[in-house]
Order: sequence, then C-alpha cells, then structure tokens
Amino acid sequence: MSIPLFITCLSGLEEVLQEELTTLGFSSKKGGGGVWAPADQFSDVMFLNLHLRTASRVLLPLFDIETPTKERFYKAIYDADLVPYFPEMRSFCIDVPFAKHRDFNNTHFVAQLAKDALCDRLKKEKGSRPSVDTKNPEVRFSTILMPNKAVFYFDTSGEALFRRGYRTDSAEAPIKENLAAALLMLAGFKKEDSLVDPCCGTGTFLIEAALMATNTPPGFFRKRFGFFAHPVFQMSSWEKMREDAAAKITDPVAPIYGIEKDTRTYMHLRKSIAQASFNKVITTFEGDFKQILLPTSLSFLISNPPFGVRLGRAHQHEELYKDLGSFIKTSLSRPATAAVLSHSIHLLQKIGIQPIKTIPLSHGGLDCFFS
Repeated sequence: MSIPLFITCLSGLEEVLQEELTTLGFSSKKGGGGVWAPADQFSDVMFLNLHLRTASRVLLPLFDIETPTKERFYKAIYDADLVPYFPEMRSFCIDVPFAKHRDFNNTHFVAQLAKDALCDRLKKEKGSRPSVDTKNPEVRFSTILMPNKAVFYFDTSGEALFRRGYRTDSAEAPIKENLAAALLMLAGFKKEDSLVDPCCGTGTFLIEAALMATNTPPGFFRKRFGFFAHPVFQMSSWEKMREDAAAKITDPVAPIYGIEKDTRTYMHLRKSIAQASFNKVITTFEGDFKQILLPTSLSFLISNPPFGVRLGRAHQHEELYKDLGSFIKTSLSRPATAAVLSHSIHLLQKIGIQPIKTIPLSHGGLDCFFS
C-alpha cells in the first residue's frame, strides 16, 4: 500500500513540481501549497529528497486526527507511537504551516500543544524530555489543521531542500536554489544550452544549471536529511543510492558563464562553485558585463539583475536594463532564450525586447515578474 507524501513548494510552482515528479517516474496531484505523490517504500522518500530540484520539503504523514478539538489533538499525539524516533533524547521541533480551525487561536498555540503532548509522552516512557530546537533540530515534525481534520507529519527533509549544501559561508543568495531551478525549467533550459548570467551574484542560476547539465542530484552535497532520524533508515541503503547517483553524473556538453562586478560577491561566487566541484564546468568573469567579451555565442541567458526596490531607487537601474538588452542582442545566437526576473514591468520594458511570456511570481515578499 502506497503512502501519499505531501511535497511542499513555493507558491505558484506546483505545476513545475508535478512535471518534475513525472520525469522522475511518480504520479502526483496538486494540493494547497504543494503536491501529493505516492511512495511505495522508504527508498522513495530518500530518492525524492536526493533528486527533487523544485521542492521545499517532503512530508511523510504519520496519522490523521478527525474532527480535531484541543483535547483530541493533544491525546492523538500523546498516544501516537513516536518514541522510536527518539532512541536518544534528540532535539526536535514541530512546524505548523497553517491552522484553519475555530478551536485553535494561531499556529504558535498549535505548535505548543503538540510539543507538550510529545514531551509528556516521552517523559513518561523515557524519564526525561527532549529539548526543543527551532533552528537545527535533529527530528522535525509538521502538522496542518483544517476544519475537519488534522494531519501529523514527519519531515523527511529536515532543513529545507533549497539548502543544497554547496554554500560554504553565511552569505545569503538573493534567490533560493529551488526557485532558481524552477525558473530554469520554466524557461526551457536544456543541458545542450550554452548559458550566461551577466549579473550572476553568488551564482545560484549558474550552479543550478550546472547540476542539471551534469545530471548531478541537487541533494548530492547535503550532509544530512531529516529521514536519517526515521526508525527504518539504514545508512548502507542511503550510501548505495548516492553511489548509484554518482555513477550517472556526466560531463557538461555546453559552457556555462557568469559575470559579477562586485568583488566581495565574486569571492562568495568562487567559493560556492569550488564547493560544488564545478571549477571546470563554470567559467566566471569579475567585471562589468558591458566590458566582458565572451568566447562564444550563447543560446541561453538567465538573470536576476539588481532592481533597487528595497532602497526605493529602481529608477537608477534603468540604464542597467538597457545595457542588458544590448548584451542580449549582441551576445546570444539565434534562436536563443533570454529570461529575466525583476520586480518591475517598467524595468523589464527597458530591455527593449518584447517578451513571449511574462509570469507573475512572489519572490522574497516582493511581487516579481519573470519574462
């Protein structure tokens, strides 16, 4: 009997995630905030965490609570067989993505009630309580409350899947890795495409494109997943799965280029590329893209150029977008694809090329457009 995993993603990317699941051989059905996909065995859980590029988390349902009240919710978690997840007093947390129920005030209350139930049970069984760690727990659960049902999940991902493991420092990428992968897919990137990002920042588009072009799983560099804490997990099975995936990694067939003018950002870029072992796959240039002569005509451009909205200086970037339009016209072959993410339709119009399609997105709390 298969188990319906709930795979979360960024809002608006459900169809992209479904297409990716189809490519990986899984059926799926859209749900609020994600996609349902059946897993026949625990190895499917490991496989999806290793290979999904556009997902945020893979949640494994443990039990449902029908017509939940505060008392039923507490009792269901207290009575559940969760002790095997805590052979030692590991730290844990309980996420509550949303709670839509008249008996529950807010998500913080739901998390507290669930935590109390779990800790009370563990104290009874083991004599002590585990610690709660919301930043880096060893075991992560999740619960969603609806008017007629609550579902309690084991989070098999642990850290969100956009954290690939190839960033070596605390520098935050301006675009999450799973969103970058989704935008590459939406734009139609193929491993045969020669790609450039003229405003590449810390290289998220470049590295995600290189992962795709070399058939490298996005979770390949992760040191840990949430499923490591599942009672049936076996490290030998996981290591075999990684070895099988490593055997399918290939050399790229087309070049990937990035250009970045800020020196400090460029240093972070080079560190991330080295951590991902893509020094021979991705070629980078430090400088202004207007002054960089690329060695070949390219078939694919993707970029998330600065747009200054948080500082209220979007108008100062108009010349940048005009220059980007000139770069596209002179650096790309024909036919070619150019895709740009920006918060401003006005700035996108300064590129001077009529887009075939514009997709509205929410990115970092901003309303953005991908053309």
